[in-house]
Amino acid sequence: MHRSGSFFEPLMWSMALLLAAFVAGCGSHNTEQNQNTRQNNSSSTATAAATMPRFGTEQSFAVLAGSTVTNTGPSVVTGNLGLSPGSAITGFPPGMVAPGVIHAADAVALQAQTDTTETYNDLASQACPSDLTSQDLGGKTLVPGVYCFSSSAQLTGALTLDAGGDPSAVWVFQTGTTLTTGSTSSVLLINGGQPCNVFWQIGSSATLGTDTSFVGNILALTSITLTTGAKISGRALARNGAVTMDSNLVTMPVCEIPVTSSRPTMTKTFSPATIHAGGSSTLTITFSNTNDTPANLTGPLIDTLPSGLVVVAGSVRTTCIETPFLKGWFIVDTSRVGVTAEGLIPANGSCTVTATVTASAAGTYLNSLPAGALQTDHGSNAAPATATLTVI
Repeated sequence: MHRSGSFFEPLMWSMALLLAAFVAGCGSHNTEQNQNTRQNNSSSTATAAATMPRFGTEQSFAVLAGSTVTNTGPSVVTGNLGLSPGSAITGFPPGMVAPGVIHAADAVALQAQTDTTETYNDLASQACPSDLTSQDLGGKTLVPGVYCFSSSAQLTGALTLDAGGDPSAVWVFQTGTTLTTGSTSSVLLINGGQPCNVFWQIGSSATLGTDTSFVGNILALTSITLTTGAKISGRALARNGAVTMDSNLVTMPVCEIPVTSSRPTMTKTFSPATIHAGGSSTLTITFSNTNDTPANLTGPLIDTLPSGLVVVAGSVRTTCIETPFLKGWFIVDTSRVGVTAEGLIPANGSCTVTATVTASAAGTYLNSLPAGALQTDHGSNAAPATATLTVI
């Protein structure tokens, strides 16, 4: 018995130590799991960065819908309001679009819808490392990144977006179906976060509850409903359905431009480059911007044509973006064509100003815009833009 006891005693102690380690490990795992659960309720870290989508002409719109825009009460839209392909916009007044322009079933609204679709697809295609399906956004603090919901997303209370001191930080939220916020819910930006850089890609429709204070650009496949008193610092862009409003405030944000930015560029062409006297050619001035934010003109751009070369009346066109402060931004007479300081060049893109020109006398017409002529908040063009028209 003594020999048996001496043999089993160490074994029993070893088993006891292993059991204790196992229990301790389980306790440690449960503690870690509990900590992770608490962390998920308060903060989250995305493992892949969100990228700024290529915004097009839709960035001049605070509200854009596909079927109808309806409003009840004294809503205020700061930015353009548009509708395409539908044409029924009701409730303005008492609603106000100030400053801004209403575009109903016109070419500007159609282009904005086309660009909205492109931006929506860009957002939907971004890889999502942080699945928040079945979690309420309320009470969370989220760093920049891509966050997704396989079906619906819910916000009850306050969601805080922490930029960590980076004004170019981007958040992308992807939902399979709907986004719904509870009454008096809010989205808060801290540590340099900007509403221009927050995007909500909604698989069907979004509904903001009563007195919600929301931040970011909502791009919904179907419709957006803003219930009484809801406010957005951003945009409400519905691709196919309606935007429904009730005493709301939708303000297109103005955001800080990152310190590091690239100068815009400018080129010029005549097409065709050779014409007969009395014939016509298309002058195209192209502005390009490689930055993640639009390049806002800070001074007028005026192209004075060489003597004898004139603009055909009514021929000036542009693909550049109009701002809410736009009051007819073409400068055009028989010898000049240009834009005022109310225009902007889209982020990561380009736009053009075109005009049909003609000359009655043969000759070589050199048209030049010097370096520095294009003045924007991202700087001015470093190289001149020149083109030659030959008239025979």
